[in-house]
Amino acid sequence: MIQAHYFDHRQAMLHKVVLHFQASGISLTGEGIDRLVDKNQMQLEEPFQDAPCILNFADGSHCEIYAQADKQNLLTHLGYTPSTIQRWQHKWQAALLAIIVMAGIVFSGYKWGMPVLADKIASFVPVSYERALGSEIINLLDQVLLKPSKLDDRTIAQAEQLIRRLRPEDSAVPIHLEVRDAPEIGANAFALPGGTVVVTDQLVTLIVGNSGNQLTNALADELSGVLAHEIGHIQNRHAMRRLVHKGLVTVAMGSLFGDFSSVAALAPAALVGQEYSREMEIEADTYAIAALTEKGISSKHLANVLEDMSKRRKRSGVEATPKWLRTVYGYASSHPATEERIARFREVAAAMEQK
Repeated sequence: MIQAHYFDHRQAMLHKVVLHFQASGISLTGEGIDRLVDKNQMQLEEPFQDAPCILNFADGSHCEIYAQADKQNLLTHLGYTPSTIQRWQHKWQAALLAIIVMAGIVFSGYKWGMPVLADKIASFVPVSYERALGSEIINLLDQVLLKPSKLDDRTIAQAEQLIRRLRPEDSAVPIHLEVRDAPEIGANAFALPGGTVVVTDQLVTLIVGNSGNQLTNALADELSGVLAHEIGHIQNRHAMRRLVHKGLVTVAMGSLFGDFSSVAALAPAALVGQEYSREMEIEADTYAIAALTEKGISSKHLANVLEDMSKRRKRSGVEATPKWLRTVYGYASSHPATEERIARFREVAAAMEQK
């Protein structure tokens, strides 16, 4: 005989009852309650140490047993046997092993599964949607970060001519150039979804210097190197792939942790995205080398630009691209080590000159 609280599933009223163990099941008696429930018509929920024991009946009603001794008597009567997982929960070694295995599964999913899935999903995103998204992003950047270009029309026209020269005929999106003044970003360029390449006034000024030279000859080749790299991002749909990847990670973290703050949910995306973006940068560099070689342009010119940008960052003591911009938009996130990229470009250039 044990004490229990009974709920008849028709109303939220609590009924105090006494449970009597029978050979075929359990009988319940209380004020206005007298019933016999067969063992086949009841189901015991997984018991927890400090929580009430829940005994569900086939008609939707249930009993809650609170006293520890009564809970143990009920388990004994029903012949309850803890599952393997329940037994593991009481062994710290097994619990630690389960945490390690789960962490391994989650990490593997982030490192290998998510990128593959993101690439598959991104491949099905219509070009029209990608272009609309890119248009929205550039409009937002124009409101909060970018300003109209202060360069003269001839210089902008020369830059546009360079990107037309490099633009591949088989591009899935119409690639075009936008030149903007961006004091907060500094000398930089980045690609947006839908084929937009943004180049800052500061980058063009860094290339041409203060002599007033136009974008011709070697100076044109330097900017061509930067543009080829950004076109590589577009051709590989890096921006869309990154957006899908981060979205998948956010959804996955929300599913795992439930009511979790958005900042915490985005943290794994930022951590995983760093290495993933490095791979994308290498892909874009590879594309740039091939595109420049096809046009007869030495990759040493891109190395020269990278060296100048690196020197400027070191002189200023800060990264050219604000950290918050890299985190929010993810289009100018950490590149592979600049020294490694410069060395690669010069090595390719030297090999081409020897041919």
